[in-house]
Amino acid sequence: MFPGELKCLSGRVRTKISTIIPTYNRAKDLEDCLDSLFTQTVLPFEIIVIDNADNLETEKLINGKYCSNNKIPVKYIKNGKLNSANIARNIGADNSAGDLLLFLDDDVVLDPNFIEEIINVFQQHPQAAGVQGYIKNRMTSQLTNLIQKLFFLNHSLKNHNKLLPSMQDVHAYPLTEVIRCQWLMAGCTCYRKLIFDDFKFDNNLYKYCSGDDADISYRIYKTYPQSLYQTPYATLIHKISDKGRPHSKEVVTTGQVYHTYLFFKNVDQNLRNKLIFIWSRIGLIIKKIGIFVLHPSTNNISQIKYLIEAYVYCMNNVSNLKKGDIKFYTDTLRSCVKIK
Repeated sequence: MFPGELKCLSGRVRTKISTIIPTYNRAKDLEDCLDSLFTQTVLPFEIIVIDNADNLETEKLINGKYCSNNKIPVKYIKNGKLNSANIARNIGADNSAGDLLLFLDDDVVLDPNFIEEIINVFQQHPQAAGVQGYIKNRMTSQLTNLIQKLFFLNHSLKNHNKLLPSMQDVHAYPLTEVIRCQWLMAGCTCYRKLIFDDFKFDNNLYKYCSGDDADISYRIYKTYPQSLYQTPYATLIHKISDKGRPHSKEVVTTGQVYHTYLFFKNVDQNLRNKLIFIWSRIGLIIKKIGIFVLHPSTNNISQIKYLIEAYVYCMNNVSNLKKGDIKFYTDTLRSCVKIK
């Protein structure tokens, strides 16, 4: 149980919510996200933008369009030396003044009542540590969902949220009621600030931080099992922008390295869980092969090659990953050295 309760709020009032947005080379997407915050029925107390890029594009946007607004203070922080969404989120938390911290991806667009509905859940559930919104444009085919479920990969289930031993997740889709969760998505989730006295986003993860949201939220869940919620009423669109994303091989390798690291960090190391994790990696290969069979292309065959190479890379470095030492990989990301 967390000490104290959120005071009741009503109408168009300013609340003590700090909105934290890490961003990287997505000025137009960020602008759409910020504009959706300025039209909220309940406005945030402040907006903190942490810029992971080493150019001036985002800084010019903030200092131009938003510096003189009289509705919400927008704070700009440069973090160009370490391109990490996790480090940026922790910087935002450290520089925030709100009682609640709303973390958003820079390519989301909130519906006007998003913040109001998030606050409603905190009001109705005083023990809540975190509340997640609902991405209304997230859909997969029934066949794909069945295959993903068979191999313990990401899949959807009505009103059900769970983290699998494979470090993949079950996400609630469709969602028709407020539910308790085992994990929360970092790109549309609000946490009580006091939770950051004991928990932080993992600063070891750089660039494309695959699994970062499951990591922190699942650690919170294990300590406070009844404290995480998702509401279907705080809706948003996730545009999944292509801008600012690393090249394909890096995405594949980083995903496998980080998920293996987080598996050893967060999941009980019993035989069942190890077999599930291995089975899920087999499932990923089968899925990639199936995509190639249906849609033969150079890119799809490259995806299979990258995935196999990533598995070999993880196996060659498994002793470090077991110890929680991921520096051998993140040093290559920081120095832009090609992964061999």
